[in-house]
Amino acid sequence: MIRAGVVSDSHGDLRSLEACMLKAGRVDCWFHLGDFASDAKALAASGRPVYSVYGNCDGFFGGEAIEDAYPASQKAGSGERVVTIGGARILLMHGHRYGVDLGTLRASYRAEELNCAAVLYGHTHRAELSAFGPVLVLNPGSTSRPRGGGASFAVLEVEKGSVNASLIIL
Repeated sequence: MIRAGVVSDSHGDLRSLEACMLKAGRVDCWFHLGDFASDAKALAASGRPVYSVYGNCDGFFGGEAIEDAYPASQKAGSGERVVTIGGARILLMHGHRYGVDLGTLRASYRAEELNCAAVLYGHTHRAELSAFGPVLVLNPGSTSRPRGGGASFAVLEVEKGSVNASLIIL
């Protein structure tokens, strides 16, 4: 089984990311879903691979995705990317380009279009764990500026193409 930590909307709060690393326990990789993608460098201290995407605040306040997370072929489309772990294709996005403030229908259709088992997004600062048909829909919430609840992140467990998730309050 592969375990992945999932964070979003850290907005420069590196202490909250340290708390996530402690609370997550053993993970095989980390996903950072933007705002500030450069905070993903702090996750790299875990010694695990980190995959990040740009959010709507990245590039304005010093936020940028860490270079080694983007193969040259994906740099132009770094607002979303597909990562395969444990036999499952996972769509990572910040979500602002898919109108997630109004719902996850467009993001879920995009995951289906790309044959992904899950779509992970951020932007709303609100945690969500749901499904759209066979697609798992996950927003880990915000590690630093939550709306409508406490600061949170998530852990994915992936085995033989099956994806499960847990939301974790900091």
